[in-house]
Amino acid sequence: MKTKIILGAVLGAVLMAGLAATVAPNDPKLTTREVMRAKLDSSQKVLESIATENFVTLNVQAQKLVALSQAAGWSARPTPEYKQHTAEFRRHAEALQKAARAENVDAASLAWFQMTISCVNCHRHIRGVRTVSAEPVGFAEVFAGR
Repeated sequence: MKTKIILGAVLGAVLMAGLAATVAPNDPKLTTREVMRAKLDSSQKVLESIATENFVTLNVQAQKLVALSQAAGWSARPTPEYKQHTAEFRRHAEALQKAARAENVDAASLAWFQMTISCVNCHRHIRGVRTVSAEPVGFAEVFAGR
């Protein structure tokens, strides 16, 4: 059992070192599209890890999701609502990490579900912001409708 834990810790450290080299917070080279694609890939690996109860991989992917949420390319909109959605996502990703460390599949399942819902809500917000800002209205037009 101890060997499995030590091996898991070493593997996790090696994977995290690789992760740090590829997904560094505030890396200006990562576009929003790249960050969101990496988020989706990690989220899918999280689901697989939960289903197979692979807590080492689950922890690595949860850490990656937290790191991605801090990457410069993550920030798609400078709105308070977007910042709130980001904080919510990060909170659920951190709960996922905690569940992985505790090897608690039920807590991990709940955190993954909540994190996924936060993604859906944020994407709804983004689509709404785009719709509202897609047609700029001039100052005179706003008051002409009074």
